[in-house]
Amino acid sequence: MKENFSMSNYNGVNKNYNNEYDSLTGLISYEKFMETVEEMVKADLNGVAKGEYAFIYIDVLRFKIINDIFNVEEGDRLLIFIASHLMCLFSENSIVTRVSSDRFAIFTKTDSKQLEENLNRYLYELSEYELPYEIVSNIGIYVTERTDLSSQAMLDRAILAHSTVKGNYITKYAYYTSEVRDAILGEHEITGIMNLALETDQFVIYYQPQFNHIDKSMVGAEALVRWIHPQRGLISPGKFIPIFEKNGFITKVDLYIFEQVCKFIKKCIERKIEIVPISVNISRRDIYHPGLAKMLEEIRIKYDVPVKLIRLEVTESATIDGIQRISDFISEVHRYGYVVEMDDFGSAYSSLNSLKSIDLDILKLDMKFLSDEGNTNNGTIILSSVVRMAKWLGFPIIAEGVENKEQADFLLSIGSCYVQGYLYSKPIPEDEFMKMVVETGIQPLKPAMNIINKMNANNFWDPKSLETMIFSNYVGGAAIYEYKNGNLEILRVNRKYIQEIGNHISETDIWKHNFLSFFDDENRKKYVEMLERAIESEDEEECETWRNYTDNPENKICIRDSVRVIGKSIDSVMFYNMIRNITAEKRAIEEIEHREMLFRSASEQANIYYWEYDVGTKKMFPCFRCMRDLKLPPMVENYPEPAIEMGIFPPEVADMYRDIHDKIEAGQKNVEVDMPLTPDRVMFRVRYTTQFDEDGKPVKAYGSATKI
Repeated sequence: MKENFSMSNYNGVNKNYNNEYDSLTGLISYEKFMETVEEMVKADLNGVAKGEYAFIYIDVLRFKIINDIFNVEEGDRLLIFIASHLMCLFSENSIVTRVSSDRFAIFTKTDSKQLEENLNRYLYELSEYELPYEIVSNIGIYVTERTDLSSQAMLDRAILAHSTVKGNYITKYAYYTSEVRDAILGEHEITGIMNLALETDQFVIYYQPQFNHIDKSMVGAEALVRWIHPQRGLISPGKFIPIFEKNGFITKVDLYIFEQVCKFIKKCIERKIEIVPISVNISRRDIYHPGLAKMLEEIRIKYDVPVKLIRLEVTESATIDGIQRISDFISEVHRYGYVVEMDDFGSAYSSLNSLKSIDLDILKLDMKFLSDEGNTNNGTIILSSVVRMAKWLGFPIIAEGVENKEQADFLLSIGSCYVQGYLYSKPIPEDEFMKMVVETGIQPLKPAMNIINKMNANNFWDPKSLETMIFSNYVGGAAIYEYKNGNLEILRVNRKYIQEIGNHISETDIWKHNFLSFFDDENRKKYVEMLERAIESEDEEECETWRNYTDNPENKICIRDSVRVIGKSIDSVMFYNMIRNITAEKRAIEEIEHREMLFRSASEQANIYYWEYDVGTKKMFPCFRCMRDLKLPPMVENYPEPAIEMGIFPPEVADMYRDIHDKIEAGQKNVEVDMPLTPDRVMFRVRYTTQFDEDGKPVKAYGSATKI
């Protein structure tokens, strides 16, 4: 075959024979494709032998989910899109077909550089496809090296290469190599001996304990399987678990592990050994097994094991296959009383989204967040956020893969005290684990956060909840924050909160700082005392404090805070906080007090006494000089009678003074009279000016007495 061999007639351009083309995509049919590959090989045996050709196998990850979520028509539209792009990218010396459903095959003559450019271009265009769902393909490539292979044999090798990356969102294509071949042969070997291994108890259960890093007590353990072959020795779980998950044998193994754990717990109970709850893994394949929950329960009942002593672990990656199925499974086992953990949380692609859809009990945190040395800072930030959010949602957290004290101390600093890993213990055999249980104090896991039921704090994280709508739109300045180890960190604020504090600081900057750093020592002490009162009383507490969100001393503001506890954990408290900026009011009061001081100073020099009289209540409020010289209290009720009784207004002028008050109550605006005051009969000029309301009714009168 010549290099300019044209495949245009096969790639859907000439459709004279309908049975030779795929009715949906217009691509050449699979049967015609395989025949044409044979013809291309025979036409260029030399090029095939030199590796100038490649057989490519492509599929779409989770294509069934696309059909289920968006309907079959949308799935068909995607397949047509893929077919058209593959035809454009592999238009010369190439042939493209749809093998079945979402699977495509390509036979092309190209160099390796051009091949990878075309595949990367295809993957990019697929990632840009207009659908609110991540579309990903996995690709297997067989580069020709022999001329004696049939088209089916070449396709098989491309499929084998594809199997090494199937389900992988990171590495999207792989080449067929001798290593791939050996791995497949190893897979067949393991498949051939797995049933005998189960029948002869070659699978042994090891236990890895979980500890509270605060008091070093044991809180649980995870059951892990080891395959100890009589000739080959220890076979790594990394080799056989993926194979078992692929061929479905994993369900038999998981049921075997579950039964062995039940036997062990029963043994501990019979020996009067207090045992911690043990977690058993349930693979993503198990979840689709009909009646699995019932099978587990029958085994537990057989050994009379309390349900509280067994936990079931589901992997987060299981949510990718369908949240509804895993949710149904969890509901089933919950009805039997099992606690359910999510294993490897944070390692897959659903993560936080799965928390709102699945009724979990415990999260097992994946320490891969800290595994990339080049992005340790980002990892710690993400880890801190995940831990905090999980705590507020009430999930106990167990961090697994903790290898050193630094990691455990960091986890403790962000509020996660339960750890599993080589820091405390590697996975150990049953007898060693039993001995460790006897020698180590055990404690139950505690909830990460106790939500105060008066206010459902969990709903503040749901953007559609009534609490969020009220928080965002119908209350004043409001915030949610965490108080821990003397630090106060803002978790959420609404728009009015930012408006209340003014434009001194952005919402982003608020989250970056320890909130208490905005106070001086005196105001910080006052604020913390309010928090402590709220924790003690579990009621609303208030205070007024000055703070500064900038380095400019002129930008101090005064805030009236009201706080209430809405959640508690072992080492932290969550508060709901409402604020009002009262800086203007405080400044106005300061100005009034300043003017009063000046007036007081002036009145001292001018021998003037002054007071305020409330007409409706008959209460009189004297100035400082009145209180000092005339021994009046800060407020005088039923005025003027007490002043007359004290002799401030002598008997001969008492009725005259009462008459002045009658005139004020009658609505006279100004009154002025000279009269002797005090027992010494010193002459004063007494003046009143009356203040009226909107209806002309007298409400207050301002009096003064000036020595003549």
